[in-house]
Amino acid sequence: MRRRRIAPLCLCAALACAGPGARAPAPPPAGLDEAAAREVLRRFSDALGEGRWPDALALLSARWQGAYTPARLATDAAGAGPAGREAAERVRALLGQGASLRDVGGARVLDVGGGRRAVLVAEGGRWRVDALE
Repeated sequence: MRRRRIAPLCLCAALACAGPGARAPAPPPAGLDEAAAREVLRRFSDALGEGRWPDALALLSARWQGAYTPARLATDAAGAGPAGREAAERVRALLGQGASLRDVGGARVLDVGGGRRAVLVAEGGRWRVDALE
């Protein structure tokens, strides 16, 4: 009798383990044009705003990917308080309004306001986020 009760639980557990795992974050779009840069910033600001830390981490430059984990990114974002959230929201708003990115020594910069800016660097033929300050 006891065996009959446990069998369905074991089956459910096995099916849960056999299901698809967490999806891998999408890589940044290929290319170094304005559209690719804007898409990287849009994805990054969306990921921050929605708390999708692995997706945000996948869009960071190599130096920040080496220093961060999704958990640390979440901790730092929480520590930034309203200013960090507002910067991500401002990036989304500016991109929606068609704001252009400046070329600064090969990097692309979006002035966010209040002395803040988003900086993209080229790595491996793709734009990566190097700063949202």
